[in-house]
Order: sequence, then C-alpha cells, then structure tokens
Amino acid sequence: MVIKLSARAVFSVIALICIALLLTAYQLQYGAQRQQPCPLCILQRYAYIGIALVALIGAIHGPRRTAGMFYNAIIAIIALVGAGCALWQLSKGDTMQSCLADPLGNFVNTLPSANWWPEYFFATGGCADKYPPILGITVAAWSLLWFGLFAAFSLALIAKAKRASRAAALTKVSS
Repeated sequence: MVIKLSARAVFSVIALICIALLLTAYQLQYGAQRQQPCPLCILQRYAYIGIALVALIGAIHGPRRTAGMFYNAIIAIIALVGAGCALWQLSKGDTMQSCLADPLGNFVNTLPSANWWPEYFFATGGCADKYPPILGITVAAWSLLWFGLFAAFSLALIAKAKRASRAAALTKVSS
C-alpha cells in the first residue's frame, strides 16, 4: 500500500518535526537536565529554524514540481550545513575546551538574535561539556541523524520530481 502525500502535507510534517526538535532543545536547556547550549548547538538551532521556515513556506505555497524542487534544495542545503555543525561537534567537541571564548563563540553570541532572545540563542555551555545520552545517543548525534534524514529525504524528493518531469516530457513528445 502506497501512501501519497501532497507537497503541503510533506512540508508541514518537516516543519512540525523541526518545531518539535526546537522545543526539545528548549526543554533540555530549561527542564530538569539544565543542559547549557554551546555555540555549535546554537548554530544547529538556527539550521532547524531555517528548515522549519522553508518548510512552512512550502506548506503554505503547496508547490508543484519545480518550486517543490527549489524548496527541497534549500532544505537539503540547510540540513547539510546543520549536519556539518553536528559532525564538527561530535568529532572536535571533546578537544574544544572553551568554544565560548574562541571566534565561533564570539560570533554566535554577537548575532542579533542572541540579544533578542538570549535565553534561547546565547551560548552558555562549552563544546566539551558532557551530558547524559538520550536512548544511548548524545544530543549532537541525534541532531546529526535528523539533519541527515532531512537532507536525504529532500534529495530523494528532488530526484522523484526530476523523474516525474522527465516522464511527463517523454509523454508529451510521444503524443
């Protein structure tokens, strides 16, 4: 049984997942665990917000093939940037003793949003801080997983739309 979802439904689901992940980050920061975000965590939050915004625009627009490919390409690019931040955090985070005092921390904490909503966008934790894993997986690894899924899914949707465009063009030519 194949379930066919409209572009609006697909983009809505992507946006809702991103919003749920952002709310989870807020809960981890201000809930019982009190996990303070490092600059790389904040950059990943920006990536989730970017994906959510593009997906919300796509959900409102309800695009056809070309516009859908455009939205999915932007989502894939943002997801790959976010995956890069998560991968950097996973591979180099232990060696970065004070990422708050380096240029990355200064950059993140001087962005306008760090002043607008410092409770969410101001980095107060270190990249080497250790927190208990969730279901055996660190938060950075979960983030890498989600960014990878968003990128792979968006690229698969682009490939599907290209195949459909080619098939439609061949049908037009043969008729």
